[in-house]
Amino acid sequence: MSSEAREVPEYLETLNEQQLKGALHFEGPILILAGAGSGKTRVLTHRIAHLIDYYGVPPQAILAVTFTNKAAEEMKRRLTGLLGDKGNRVWASTFHSLGLRILRRHAHHLGYSNDFVVYDQQDAKALLKEISKELKVDDSKYPIPFLQRSIESAKNKCLLPDEYSKQLANYAESIVGDVYDRYQRTLLKNNAMDFSDLLLNPLLLLSQNKEVLARYQNDLQFVLVDEFQDTNEIQYKLIRLLAAPQNNLFVVGDDDQSIYAFRGATIENILHFERDFKNAQVVALEQNYRSSQNILDASNAVIAKNSERRSKTLWTEDAAGQTLRGYVAMDENDEAHFIAREIDGLRRAGRRLSEIAIFYRTNAQSRAIEDALMAQAIPYRIFGGLKFYDRKEIKDILAYLKLAVNELDDQSFQRCVNTPPRGLGPKSIETLREYAKAYDCSLFQAAKRLTDGGKSLAAFVALIEEFQTALETEPLYELIGRVVERSGYSKKLKAMKDVTAQSRLENLDELRNIAVGMTYVADTPANDLRMFLDRVSLTSSEELPVEEAKEGEEQAPPDTVSLMTLHLAKGLEFPIVFLTGLEEGSLPHYRSLESEFELSEERRLCYVGMTRAMEKLYLSRAERRGMFSSGGNSAGMFSGREPSRFVFDVPEGCFDDDSRHFASHTGGFGAVHYEYRDELTFDEVQARRAERDRQKMSKRMKPAVIKSADSLEESGMSSSDFSAYQQAAISDLAEGTKVIHRIFGEGQIENIDEVDESDPGKAKITVRFQSFELPKKLVFRHAKLALLS
Repeated sequence: MSSEAREVPEYLETLNEQQLKGALHFEGPILILAGAGSGKTRVLTHRIAHLIDYYGVPPQAILAVTFTNKAAEEMKRRLTGLLGDKGNRVWASTFHSLGLRILRRHAHHLGYSNDFVVYDQQDAKALLKEISKELKVDDSKYPIPFLQRSIESAKNKCLLPDEYSKQLANYAESIVGDVYDRYQRTLLKNNAMDFSDLLLNPLLLLSQNKEVLARYQNDLQFVLVDEFQDTNEIQYKLIRLLAAPQNNLFVVGDDDQSIYAFRGATIENILHFERDFKNAQVVALEQNYRSSQNILDASNAVIAKNSERRSKTLWTEDAAGQTLRGYVAMDENDEAHFIAREIDGLRRAGRRLSEIAIFYRTNAQSRAIEDALMAQAIPYRIFGGLKFYDRKEIKDILAYLKLAVNELDDQSFQRCVNTPPRGLGPKSIETLREYAKAYDCSLFQAAKRLTDGGKSLAAFVALIEEFQTALETEPLYELIGRVVERSGYSKKLKAMKDVTAQSRLENLDELRNIAVGMTYVADTPANDLRMFLDRVSLTSSEELPVEEAKEGEEQAPPDTVSLMTLHLAKGLEFPIVFLTGLEEGSLPHYRSLESEFELSEERRLCYVGMTRAMEKLYLSRAERRGMFSSGGNSAGMFSGREPSRFVFDVPEGCFDDDSRHFASHTGGFGAVHYEYRDELTFDEVQARRAERDRQKMSKRMKPAVIKSADSLEESGMSSSDFSAYQQAAISDLAEGTKVIHRIFGEGQIENIDEVDESDPGKAKITVRFQSFELPKKLVFRHAKLALLS
């Protein structure tokens, strides 16, 4: 290759000064610290083009690695645009494709044939199930997802079964070690590798076979890595091996956007790059080409509070742009209605819906937003997930409820009879089908009549009959809680102990939140349930252009609002962004509150969401959310929420005038409904909301949530104020006793039943609250009533 001076090509003239430094770099290690929206992929591809076009490096001697097929294809597209056919000859790949390509040539060195098969997640799970059974592993204590996740984690840390067994810390790990050893032996016997092996086995191969390693090190003169902050231990080791000994390693990343620790990403890789490469250069890209300065100022202020980070401050040559809009909602439904109304206004003003995105921390938060968007006939699509009522766990629990209401519903029977597994196999179900057909009855009726159906079937019948009895008397949200617990569904998910299971539990909590709002709507609890199921059916069958889209696939209708979790938002950009749920317990998530490391990642997650916005950024939070939200366990209506610590970091000057109370503990409900401030008084707003709720729910309770909110606001009631009242013991209560509830307000005891001296908390207290048309039946333990003198 030649380093003679030549005229710099025109395509480099489009780069700014810092970008040009990166693109012109020739030999040796270099870290490009690329802030959000700073053009990192542009620098990487222009650097490759310069190596080929200016220095004469053969395209096939360049390896560029990224994380997704979409990103790899985009890299190739840009290189082809710059270099023509030469761009196609650059080895642009994902990490797993890189590993697979190496193994297809050299797997025989590891005892596999080169035509090995790759097991996907379901294949691997099926194999683990067989092995678990062979080793007589108790799957209630060590469920398959737990084993699968543990083995994947071991492989990501480069731990083989023997090495894993040497550092066992407890009995659970010894079980995992036994399964891991048998699993790997069986994979080899089957000439198969799982997804993690596509990274681990190339590392083993190159570490053990110097000849093969030398071949790749000689062939690959330059190695480039995109999204470097997302690399895990095994990926970093693999890259370091391939780049050695000349270490022409070019990595691009942003430690402020490292949000995948739960997948094994190691932020230390980017923080300690100079420690591993003593002569490394570092170039910071801070000029942003995406967002307005107001958005950048707010984002910079939030991320600056993280201590373990590389200092950088994003800026733009563009104007300051629009100020941020902050909205303090009464609850998640009010937050969702505000978002829907704003989007409807933007649509009327000529904005395309495809320019708008809504971000949330967990999937469970999408339900209220989906309902509000559908009420406004606003089409949307959910990235990487299903509509709320289409999610498996929701449909499973709904199947129990439907079967309890209607014994003729064979579809619901088939869905829930073995969910979670009860040992009822295909043969048992086929026997039921034959009986039902012979005697012209439903599957559930057949199950009741078959006296020799076995203990598992009899237990299932008894369970549904228990639900049938309960639905006549129990409040709707209690009934759903009973189904989730007594069916074994909650126990099964909790045993899985992973992020997916936690998300599914949160979705079931959200289902109970919905039920709270539809309890005591009809004249009986049974009719509450029927109305609830009707609403779900109507909502889930709404014929709006709503569909799922994975990894940004362009399959949805062309003009739809995008809904996604903050993790899925990374790498995307939208002119208008709504960042929701900015409360303690939501963002940051309640599971992160005790760990400084996890809190730092939550802050980075918030930063990622904010920096997706190009023109307008909305931030919203709720004063209270459903009691079952984010890990809540208590029955009831709402729990108060403190503002997220992140909102206090945003400079006041970044907000518009109407949002001045957003970052305030005392903003209260006087700070809501900013969109009406120039048109209506607060009392007029409340009156309109009350009228809307009356029209929607005719026989439902009066809009007590709104009245209660007003009364609490006016009286200054808070958790601390409420604690000043004498908390009621069960012995203090009798018919006629006057009580107060922090949310429901003042009321009078009408009835007390199911009193158990051994457990007084289980007593059912019927209270007629002044703000409700119908009395509310509360479990004393969760009611938290106080006495009125």
